[in-house]
Amino acid sequence: MDSVNAQTTYEQEVDLKDLIFAILYKWKIIIVTAIAFAILLGGAKGILTYKNQSDPSSIAEMEQAYQEELAQYEAEQASYERELENISDNIISQQEYIENSVLMNLSPYDVCEARGDLFIKTDYEIMPGMAYQNVNYTDSILQAYQYIMTSGTFLESINPSSKIDTHYLQELISVERGRLSTLSPNGSGAALTNADISSLTNLLSIRVRHTNQEDAEKILNAMLEQLDSLHRQIAKDIGEHTVNVLNTSFSRTVDLSLSDRQKGELQRLEALRTSLNEKKTAMEELNKPSSVSSSNSASLRSALKYAVLGGVLGGFLIVFFICVCFLLSDKLYSPKELRNRFGAKILGTLPVSEKSKKGMIDRWLNHLEGRGNGNSAENEYELITANIQNYTDNIKTLLVSGCAASDSIVQVADYLKTHMPHIQVITGGNILQNVDAVQKLSECDSVVLVEQCNCSTYQSIELELEKVYDLKKEVIGFVVFE
Repeated sequence: MDSVNAQTTYEQEVDLKDLIFAILYKWKIIIVTAIAFAILLGGAKGILTYKNQSDPSSIAEMEQAYQEELAQYEAEQASYERELENISDNIISQQEYIENSVLMNLSPYDVCEARGDLFIKTDYEIMPGMAYQNVNYTDSILQAYQYIMTSGTFLESINPSSKIDTHYLQELISVERGRLSTLSPNGSGAALTNADISSLTNLLSIRVRHTNQEDAEKILNAMLEQLDSLHRQIAKDIGEHTVNVLNTSFSRTVDLSLSDRQKGELQRLEALRTSLNEKKTAMEELNKPSSVSSSNSASLRSALKYAVLGGVLGGFLIVFFICVCFLLSDKLYSPKELRNRFGAKILGTLPVSEKSKKGMIDRWLNHLEGRGNGNSAENEYELITANIQNYTDNIKTLLVSGCAASDSIVQVADYLKTHMPHIQVITGGNILQNVDAVQKLSECDSVVLVEQCNCSTYQSIELELEKVYDLKKEVIGFVVFE
């Protein structure tokens, strides 16, 4: 009764390996279906494409669309080429600037700075009580000194080293006008109007930054040597004034704003490189439109494309259909399912006699799945006989029945009669359909059930076991044809 309990509590599970081999055994059907779908879909699409391509109006429309797409493609390609050229030039210029600029190679934490302070005085005086005042040229004179001393022409004339380009030298020099902060009456510097916070003075501060003290002082001295020449020129062009050098000094300073500027220039270079790569990628992704081809070649390409699609679709559909049939099928697939479902003993497996011999692929699949152990039918019968003798004890009658083909049942029974003369072997048919087999079941001691893969069903095997156990007979085991 253990087998009945096992089968009543069995929960059906899908064996993935069995499912895969069930699909592989249908390889002929899969290939035929895929080819059929490829021919149907590819042929239909090829015919439709040929008809459309042969229409003069369609040809004219396609030619016009092609010319428009080609013009757009060429315009986009030319635009990308110009952008790439500009970005490449900018990258080269930026690299040269970072490598050659003295300012970009200064350490922000050790800036050598030479400074010179100038005082410029004019003869302008406010005339009290008079509505008309002389024109004050002081601001103009000071601004003239600022502009000239930072101009490229002036810097070329005082450049002490030809190794530094003028525009790099220009970054190292600043000329700023001094400011005088006005204190509040209480000396706190608070509560001042915007106009009183600071006022420009007649002081000019010249600052020269460099990597070392010697070069910084050389540049500053070269500028101060030109003061007499500048004084004569500005006095002639604007107005009389005097210029005095109040102080010259040297110091080492920390300039964190310089660090920010250097980082900014490096980030700009990296941004240019990133932009260049993006533009190159975008240009490579441009697809040149295909020219309008002949109807024959277009229909052939279309037919091949849809033939491949049809083959894949057909193969997928037939595989899906095979999977559904496998999952819904109640037929016995392999002997191991009898052990899993019913806890039954497998006495032996025998090959099904087939009219057509299996091909090489089917035999290879059988070998991979492990169907058959390479023994001949005679060896298998000997194993079946030995197993029955081991599993039985003092039985007199043995019924051979099952849901397999009747000639298979007779074949097993005849062999057992010959090789087990001490036991009365009774040949029975299907005990679910044959009345004579049911009567013989009540007369025997034990039963050997003969089943056949892809023929016997799990429901019929379950009913067979119920009928045998209801009559309190013993099922020795199963003989399976596969």
